[in-house]
Amino acid sequence: MPSSPAAARRPPVVLIGDAQEWFARALETVLVQGGYGVVKAYTASTLLQQLERAAPDAIILAFDLPGATGLGLCRQLRAESRVTAGTPIVLTQPAPATRRETLNALRAGASELWVGQQLDSEELLLRLAAGLRAKADADRAWASGLVDPTTELYNSRGLARRVLEIGAEARRRARPMAAVAFTIPKNGAPDVVLVTRVLREAARASDAVGRIGPREFIVVAPEAGPDAALRLAERLADAFSGKRRTRPTRGASGRGGRGGGGGVGGEGGGGGPESSEFLAGYDAVLDASVPKFDPAVLLSHASAALAAAAREPGAGRIRRFESELRDA
Repeated sequence: MPSSPAAARRPPVVLIGDAQEWFARALETVLVQGGYGVVKAYTASTLLQQLERAAPDAIILAFDLPGATGLGLCRQLRAESRVTAGTPIVLTQPAPATRRETLNALRAGASELWVGQQLDSEELLLRLAAGLRAKADADRAWASGLVDPTTELYNSRGLARRVLEIGAEARRRARPMAAVAFTIPKNGAPDVVLVTRVLREAARASDAVGRIGPREFIVVAPEAGPDAALRLAERLADAFSGKRRTRPTRGASGRGGRGGGGGVGGEGGGGGPESSEFLAGYDAVLDASVPKFDPAVLLSHASAALAAAAREPGAGRIRRFESELRDA
């Protein structure tokens, strides 16, 4: 976050760490034309020095930067006080990435993994702008006391404010939005590192994630209808269980949940102890511009559906809000 009014008025600074000078210069050209300041480093040690001097707003880091592995350096950067939780760190590599490589990058703290050396300048600038908007939101939340200090996610107050902002944008554009509430496994104290890693893998940069209880969390997802909300809940369940799962056919009840035979870690679902503890509830609207829609209601609906899943896990460990849950 800027430490002075002058710093607040400066253009955003991107730190590029790449041993390929031609590629770094190509990135620099695109970024400068897009209104960014650029600082370059060709080794890991130089990058860490530039980090202290430049206080960058975003970092683009080659997977094979001399002096360190990309994953190790990414973890080191995330531990630096000058790199906030919202600072975009983009790992790059020339070859196509496997799913395992992508997941390893996200687990190490990367915001994204870019592959190939053919630059699409428009896409690069749009992705970077989205990441910096999310960082600005997070920085403002820290300054306003809207963040849970343990997890660095929104607290209840911050989430209540953010859902109204997302809702206003969705209403203006007549777009969908959703909320997914979930509770994490009850194996000892909540693992903050695990929660952060899982959410980095499953959620998007545009999603707002908040902690509403010791083990309860909510994701507010713009541009997500009921099906996308269900898929998000399933990704969270898979990530916490460490398993990949074939998605069962939707039940005839139309609830969008999972029964005992097809639930996330439910009886007959093949999940281990951790996945059997995962519960989620969600609600979504396809068009936020409908009359009298209140985006804050999505939070209460998702929480009500989560409570229903906790009361009756056999009826579906991932439950969509239904009107009868309001008075349950």
